[in-house]
Amino acid sequence: MGKIKELDLHGLTNLEARDKVENFVLLYSTELPIRIITGGSERMRNMTVNILQKHKFTYDIPAHNTGEIIVLS
Repeated sequence: MGKIKELDLHGLTNLEARDKVENFVLLYSTELPIRIITGGSERMRNMTVNILQKHKFTYDIPAHNTGEIIVLS
């Protein structure tokens, strides 16, 4: 198994991030798990979770690092 694919949202506007997250999860949906780094922004995390729920992905936000979301299936 190769390195987990990762999308880092640091430095992006919410609009840019929304498009990148949606494209990323759909592009790599056959290579799960993947990681999305939202950083400390609650707004960015909520936007990402909304996209994942819209497409019916399951995910985990690790308790030790709430600035990342692991997309599981």
